[in-house]
Amino acid sequence: MAIKTILVVLSGVPGDETRLDAALILGARFGAGIVALHVKPSPVILSGGMGGEVPASLIEAQQVEIDRNASSIESTARAQAGRIGSSIQWRCEEGDETSIAGVHARYVDLVVAAPDVARDLVFVSASPVMAVPDGTTPNGLRHAVVAWNGSREAARAVRDALPLMEAVGSAEVLVIDPPGNQEIGVDIARWLASHGIKVDVRERLSNGADIGSLLLQEAKTSGADLLIMGAYGHSRLREWVLGGATEDVLDKAKIPVLMSH
Repeated sequence: MAIKTILVVLSGVPGDETRLDAALILGARFGAGIVALHVKPSPVILSGGMGGEVPASLIEAQQVEIDRNASSIESTARAQAGRIGSSIQWRCEEGDETSIAGVHARYVDLVVAAPDVARDLVFVSASPVMAVPDGTTPNGLRHAVVAWNGSREAARAVRDALPLMEAVGSAEVLVIDPPGNQEIGVDIARWLASHGIKVDVRERLSNGADIGSLLLQEAKTSGADLLIMGAYGHSRLREWVLGGATEDVLDKAKIPVLMSH
């Protein structure tokens, strides 16, 4: 599947510039359009105390500030794109960020978001989600590491990341604690090679060490600028529960992490 539309979620935080840079760079590389989404929070309506109503003027003042902030984010994003001769489609809604971004994610090929947004969004997105930490951009992707355990989630992530890996050209399939004598990385490596990707398979024993930290260590050692992995966990009554390795990677990664669930 080609990457033709990229959604970047701008949450109104300092790292927004990093995420938009990443989306713009990827957009230029794949000839993809960029959709920038900001979800405005709803005004906080606190009790007036003693059964009193909150003055309408306070709610209106909050709304004015929320709208002003959204306009500032839009202006900054358009200017940032304009500096490199690009443009964005701007979308702005009010409500719950994860729910709204999840709906918009159904109509794009890739989502770029902050790690703390990505950890929720990956459960409701129909598209792969790239978590981009502050201060990093996938500028000149050269090498990817695939965290592989043979699961459905890992296979989904690899398939979703295929256009990126074809652009990168080389990848390492990393298997931590392979079961028994099974070489579970061979088949996926063969499939990637059939798409013209130069692939190496590496197996590593954790010896009780933290899996997430090992993934990041191996990615750093191999010089990877992209980590691809399945998001392991489930959602329950809108409480997102990530597997330990996924959570640890999102907390500590210094490179973009592409996830699918």
